[in-house]
Amino acid sequence: MHRRRQDVAFSFNHPRFIESPTDVMSELREKCPVHYSTEPSVHYTLSRETDIVKALRDEKIWSSSCGPGLAFSKPEVGVLVSSDPPKHTNERIAISRIFKPSIILKMETDIQKLVSEIVDAIEDRGRGDLIQDFAAPIPLTVMCWMLGTPTKDVNLFRNWVLPMAEAVTYAGGRDASKEVKDAYRNFFEYFGSHIDARKKSIKNNDQHPDDLLTRLLTVENDGVKLTTKEVLGFCQFLLVAGSETTTLMIGNLLHRLMEKPSQLQFLQENRSLIDNAIEESLRFDAPVHGLFRTNTRPVTLHDVEIPINSKVCMMFGSANRDPKVWAEPDVFNVTRDLNELRNHTSFGVGAHYCLGAPLSRLEGSIALTAILDRLPRIRSNGTPTLTKAGVLKGFSKLPVRWD
Repeated sequence: MHRRRQDVAFSFNHPRFIESPTDVMSELREKCPVHYSTEPSVHYTLSRETDIVKALRDEKIWSSSCGPGLAFSKPEVGVLVSSDPPKHTNERIAISRIFKPSIILKMETDIQKLVSEIVDAIEDRGRGDLIQDFAAPIPLTVMCWMLGTPTKDVNLFRNWVLPMAEAVTYAGGRDASKEVKDAYRNFFEYFGSHIDARKKSIKNNDQHPDDLLTRLLTVENDGVKLTTKEVLGFCQFLLVAGSETTTLMIGNLLHRLMEKPSQLQFLQENRSLIDNAIEESLRFDAPVHGLFRTNTRPVTLHDVEIPINSKVCMMFGSANRDPKVWAEPDVFNVTRDLNELRNHTSFGVGAHYCLGAPLSRLEGSIALTAILDRLPRIRSNGTPTLTKAGVLKGFSKLPVRWD
């Protein structure tokens, strides 16, 4: 079995990957495009764009039913990223109306007002933490709107979101640590009560918002409604995937622009390239390095035998830097062709392409426009702190000044 010899030391929690993910991904593509690791538990990693895209489009071989993390979840228990068609198809239908581009665009004015209020609150300080003060509150508040929870709870949710995201690369999954278990327990207690209250309002015809949560509790497929457990699964996934990834994207984009002031100035003078900047950030700094699939039959790829039911990571961040697909892949360039840029894999590929992509793009565009308009002299004010979640790329703290 050709799987033991490795030329690159890699796992999401390996110190070198944490410090230099781009270098490690480059070595993976060149030396071992199918990487075998026993740390922290047995798994394989695909790093070349063509292999990843082909696998993501083949749900029959590369299943999502055992969850997107390193730990095996019970098949068909989770939702969206943890399910295959036709279950996954029905789940997307259940929420697709809420995420239609036309519906998302109707939120634009509200999001612009939110971002303006956030900048109003920090503008006179002259300095702050770009993540905590700006990038995190935007998508978390929008998720509060969609799920009908008080916006004052955004910091509470963020305390749960980060450990839940970290659990993706832990062999123990949801039971990996006390912090992770506490996060899940607190989340389920909070949203269990919130869902029960909404169900009661719907049943009694009391006044309640026509939001995503109401949609989840009332939508039917062949006369069958989602279970409470499934609705909880949707809420947990949307809170993590719908907030933290966008927070990281906003932070990563502004970090690169501050790192390259000439591009920041160029963007200031060429606002038509804001959408390009969003996509280039997603390509260059994929907020999620990669997620796992599980193969339903043995696969041999690049002379490596992958046994049936193996956890196999699809490395989005590596696909986005593959020189066989992208010209000068390690150069951050906001003038790349927009249509080509949208071929990045950061929002997934195939049936699991992210429903929330239009919302994330809109939030990013509004956030960047606000910075260019209101804080044009923004610049670094200290060493950033990387996020602790090995599967994510970005910052938990990003000190800046703009005086």
